[in-house]
Amino acid sequence: MKKTLSRLASGNYLFLGHIAFAVFAFLAVWFAEERVLLIDSAYQLFHDINHESMLINDNRFSMVLSQLLPWLLIKLHVPLRWLIVAYSASFVMLAYGCFLLTAYVLRQPRVAAVMVLTFLGMCSTFFHCISETFQLMFFAPMLYALAQAGFRNPRCRYLFWPALVLTEAVVFFIHPVAFFFILFIVGLRVVESNRLRFDAASVVLLVALGVFMALRMLLGQSGHDEGFMPTADTLSYALTHFFSLGSFRYFRTWFLIYLFPIVLWALSLVGYFRQRLWLRLAFVGLFLPAFFVLSVVIYWKGDGSIGMERTYLPLYFFAGLPFFVDELPRLAGWRRWALFTYFAVMLVIGFLRISMDIHVYANRLEEIKHIAAYSREQGQHKLIVTRSTADQLFRFNIWGLALESMLLTACDGADQTVSIYLEEDDFDRSNDDFYANPDVYMSVNWWKRWLVADLNPHYFSLPPQGYCELHRTPEGYSLSGI
Repeated sequence: MKKTLSRLASGNYLFLGHIAFAVFAFLAVWFAEERVLLIDSAYQLFHDINHESMLINDNRFSMVLSQLLPWLLIKLHVPLRWLIVAYSASFVMLAYGCFLLTAYVLRQPRVAAVMVLTFLGMCSTFFHCISETFQLMFFAPMLYALAQAGFRNPRCRYLFWPALVLTEAVVFFIHPVAFFFILFIVGLRVVESNRLRFDAASVVLLVALGVFMALRMLLGQSGHDEGFMPTADTLSYALTHFFSLGSFRYFRTWFLIYLFPIVLWALSLVGYFRQRLWLRLAFVGLFLPAFFVLSVVIYWKGDGSIGMERTYLPLYFFAGLPFFVDELPRLAGWRRWALFTYFAVMLVIGFLRISMDIHVYANRLEEIKHIAAYSREQGQHKLIVTRSTADQLFRFNIWGLALESMLLTACDGADQTVSIYLEEDDFDRSNDDFYANPDVYMSVNWWKRWLVADLNPHYFSLPPQGYCELHRTPEGYSLSGI
């Protein structure tokens, strides 16, 4: 009877999961440009197109998985418009693949249901499709499910250990925060009852984690990741001003969104207390708040909505995994249906939050198209745009717009490519080496000088001309030399 109730409960969440993935896929395809033509995603896609190879940054080797489909289509010279759609959809395909494998191949439907929690905390992250933390929310539960399931068929048992280590490698080499995901997975397995239980799978996971950490140290830490390491002064300030930090203010603003994992966490603790599972109570009870405090301290200055949202996204995993594995089968009657109703409502709210933000990203792309249309009429394809001319374009980090604009405009044809480089109003206008050279186009702000001749001619074509500055006038726009 208990197993039947458990299957019914997890089945309801799986059903909602299929619906959520269908909605996610539709939105990802329909709003592919808004998702892909944004900062890191645009940079990765531009690199893959221009070099017809895959981009691996900061030793995050698992990024290869999301680039396989775009890379193949680039080799086939598929039109750019469809390439952007395929790139956006590739992340959905990866996530849904993890969901299906976990639920139906590994036969861990309750673990697969944990993945659906991701959609409750995803709004701005939807528009940053390259987010490694978002991908972790699907890879990590699959790793746990694999460790729990094993391979029951004796003829396939020899495949279990390579599959386990390979899956852990995929999880570990996608983002540094994966360390906490793997540690949590091993911890849950070790404290299954009121005694420590180090089975073979847990030992292998721990040994592989140590090997991967050593390998990462040998490969070196990136400057990007080192920038998030708190100093002694930062740590002291963050702990003494904890409730006034920008990172905590973000959490407080969206507290109702993060209330759901807190509820699941509390229900799990109550269940462990009633069953006198003291080790599990201590581990789960301390891990989530410890991770939360660490996140607040590391991002003490706060970040944009994309950055802070993905920072707190793991809370859904650390609260959801113990609840769905341990407590969901024990819920019955009105409590099970009340929680399911709450979950369904929060899922709807999660997708509504995405729809409310779409106009911000769509309006930005419309502004780029409007500027590009004027520029083409004037025969100019390389522009400098300042904040006073188009403040709308400065809404997000500006370093990627030269690439974003090229990808967007080249969808109309390689000869329609327009590159828009953003500068502040007081930028130095005397650097002729950058601005007047017809063979140069300016890209990311830490490496401005790229050669037009190095562009992939199947997708981009910029004429040999210098840069002009765009101005806003009462009548519209005007252009001037630098």
